[in-house]
Amino acid sequence: MITQQPTIPRPLPSQALAAIPSIAGVCAVLRGWGRPDLADRIAYFASDADLDDGDVPLTLASALGFLAFFGAVESADGKVDLGCSPEGWLCAVWRFPDSRRISLWFMDCDTVMFAIRKANGKFVLDLNNGSEIAPRAFITAKLLESEEWFTWYNDRPAGANLPQRTTSPGIAAPATSG
Repeated sequence: MITQQPTIPRPLPSQALAAIPSIAGVCAVLRGWGRPDLADRIAYFASDADLDDGDVPLTLASALGFLAFFGAVESADGKVDLGCSPEGWLCAVWRFPDSRRISLWFMDCDTVMFAIRKANGKFVLDLNNGSEIAPRAFITAKLLESEEWFTWYNDRPAGANLPQRTTSPGIAAPATSG
């Protein structure tokens, strides 16, 4: 008898994300999403293989931050590569055919350091009042608002755990009082 694996929802509900106890659990989710390449890289970064003096392996909090972001968005033409900082932060870099690039360092589950380069080679510095560090949900929403980097995975299925935002509040209809 062949048993079918249960489908892992994308994006993961907040409760499911919080229940992942280990890097192996993060890797299992990525494999369930059809991304064994990313799971293998994360498992490698979490090991103590090839660490330099003073480096730490990938932290679970960083891997969970990446999983939350990656599960919520998709990119039709951006290719993602992973790296790991000496602090144990997962770095995800999306490279686009027109030379755009997004680099996100997941410092923990909720905090992201970012560098974003447009096709003209100029860096985007105005996402968070000049700061290069912001909450993951804020950066995700900002990247989705512009509609040039990512779209909601599967058109934002029910249960997505990131806030919806109006792309341009200046064009939204004013609220009326009842």
